[in-house]
Amino acid sequence: MVSCVGIGTFTGAIFLIVLLFVAGNLEEVANSSAGPLLQILKNATSNNAGAVCLLMIPLVCLVVCTFTVMTTSSRMLFAFARDGGLPFSRFFAHVHKSLNVPLNALLLTSVLDIIFGLIYLGSSSAFNAIISAAVVALSVSYAMPIAVRCLRGRAMLPARPWAIPNALGWIADITRNQVALSFITLTSVLFLFPPGIPVSGSSMNYAVVAFGIIVGISVVQWFVDGRKNFTGPRITFLDDVIAQVVTDEEGPTRQEPPGVCDGAEKDEK
Repeated sequence: MVSCVGIGTFTGAIFLIVLLFVAGNLEEVANSSAGPLLQILKNATSNNAGAVCLLMIPLVCLVVCTFTVMTTSSRMLFAFARDGGLPFSRFFAHVHKSLNVPLNALLLTSVLDIIFGLIYLGSSSAFNAIISAAVVALSVSYAMPIAVRCLRGRAMLPARPWAIPNALGWIADITRNQVALSFITLTSVLFLFPPGIPVSGSSMNYAVVAFGIIVGISVVQWFVDGRKNFTGPRITFLDDVIAQVVTDEEGPTRQEPPGVCDGAEKDEK
């Protein structure tokens, strides 16, 4: 996994550097109705067909990534519902008996993606606000455990087979966590700023509105349902989540992992 991140960083940096060298007129690229990437490829090739063919390469990668993102999102939604953190948690934590996948969570993820696509067709400003708010929300989700760690210190960590010595650990924690919190705070605030001045109704960055709505819904959900039903996150050991194979007279039989479908509604019909 670490190697994949390194390879992606290296190849991505080369790709961006090449794009910047062949971009041409940046104002034309920014205002192009075809989109910045297609316009850059057109400027580089001076040929419409060549630009479209080159655009197919990242589009194919995007389609493949979409399946991965959908899978990850649906499993995260299922896990959160399994722990009682969503409205109608029992419904969305349901695992289809035949397909052995959280079908309801997957369908909800698909519906939300379609809605976001329709929002983009109706208003690019509203879509950009949602995307920016999602980035801020992701950053805040990283900041919360880091802040707790800063407030509680290393004493809250459980016993473990290997650990940095306390003196060095405290120094590393303070430096690393403070830098991380400072960076998250700075970037979160910048994402809520308007793109330029003067600010008007059309140029306003509505990400702050979208983020406020997300926070409001989360707070209401917590007081109405979450504080009574949320039990997670459920932490299980590897041996508890790996399917066990037993041999009997009928041959190998796959057993359901303990705790994986706890709280999920079984398909009896």
